[in-house]
Amino acid sequence: MSRPHSLRLRLLGAMLVVFVLGFGVSLLAYRTEVYKITRDLRERTLQNQASELLDALHVRDDGSLEVRLPADWQSAYGSPSRQFVYTVFDGAQHPIARSANLATPLPYVRSRSHSHRTLGPVELIGAGPARLAVIAARGPGHLTVLVGRGNMDPDTLVDSLFEEGSEQLTVIIPFALLGLALVWLISWWSLRPIARASREAARVGPQRPDLRISPGGLPREVQPLVEAVNGALDRLSRAYATEKRLTTDAAHELRTPLTVLNLRLQRARLTGNTDWAAIERELAQMGRLVDQLLDLARKESLARERSAQELPVVNLSRVVREAAATVLPLAETAGRELDIDVPDSVQVRGNSDDLRDMVRNLLENAIVHGRGKVSARIEAPENGGHVTIAVADEGPGVPAGQEEAVFQRFRRLNVETPGSGLGLAIVRHVARSHGGDARFLPGAGDVVVELPGLTPPRARDQRTAEDA
Repeated sequence: MSRPHSLRLRLLGAMLVVFVLGFGVSLLAYRTEVYKITRDLRERTLQNQASELLDALHVRDDGSLEVRLPADWQSAYGSPSRQFVYTVFDGAQHPIARSANLATPLPYVRSRSHSHRTLGPVELIGAGPARLAVIAARGPGHLTVLVGRGNMDPDTLVDSLFEEGSEQLTVIIPFALLGLALVWLISWWSLRPIARASREAARVGPQRPDLRISPGGLPREVQPLVEAVNGALDRLSRAYATEKRLTTDAAHELRTPLTVLNLRLQRARLTGNTDWAAIERELAQMGRLVDQLLDLARKESLARERSAQELPVVNLSRVVREAAATVLPLAETAGRELDIDVPDSVQVRGNSDDLRDMVRNLLENAIVHGRGKVSARIEAPENGGHVTIAVADEGPGVPAGQEEAVFQRFRRLNVETPGSGLGLAIVRHVARSHGGDARFLPGAGDVVVELPGLTPPRARDQRTAEDA
């Protein structure tokens, strides 16, 4: 099993990684920029130096060369440090003038331009301390002017400028630390609603099944999870209530037949006369009650797992015929006529076993509690509306005002008649779990079950076209 992790530490670690990467990229970009600035600075300095020297060159009438340097440049070219040097070559590449701080002329570098005052690129000559950065330019006539400057090691220059500039970058570090602290505080503040939701979830239990997690104050990203958890708690609460009600009802309804059976057994032990017929009748009644309770519990469980739209398509006409076949022996024993009037094929979405049990309970209820002929019919409109199953007998029906009460669990209008009072409860539950309902028609012994019908293909295509 994976170890739990701290979301706050993960956020803090992510921010720290982002900061380190950003700081590293900033330093790299800054160093690259320093290199560029150093190169541009050296090139601009040599270009200015070459332009100044070209302005100072004058060719006399006799062809000799005169260099009229300003005082500052005379001082620079006379400095023994040799930071600034120059050499002028004639058309034959012979040096004809050089700066005062040069003992020997600079080596000739060909100018790459043939026009006057056009400057060439920066080139490096020499090695070690004597290394120079030079620019060759075309002077007046056929002269070539070569100006140079002592070439300080570029890496050393870059390191120096980088150290000076990076001191400003160190100011970012305190702000970064402050940012990390703010991230820690903000994450703590943001996760407080989640901690509160955790405490609310911990209080949900059998004693408080109605408690739910409040979505108020939670981030939008977490709210779908809370809604899903609350939905799961709602389903568990309904299931828990159903099982609790089932257990209570079973204990209540089994208490009376168990008491009667116990009294019969005690009487048999005292008198020695055992009424096996009565005992078998009581055991059969309890067995039927337990079977119906288990059947109802199973149907409620399946209804929670699948919605009516997810159920497969079944032939309701066939289901009604099969249910009628199972109760036919009961009708013949009671001397009752059973009439089934259904179309060849009526399709609905549903569970065939549950629908068969529903119709069987309707027919058994009419046979046991009704009178005369029992009929079952199906009405299916062509427009794809509700499919109706109607089961009727010739008895007086349910008394006025009791039409809803008879669908309650263990509700029997006549306690002398056999049965457990669960048949109609099962009927209504199956009907509602399939998206329909069941009801008694007032003043008659007719039970009507309505189920959603399938939309015919033509009507479905027409509805789709209208929506489009």
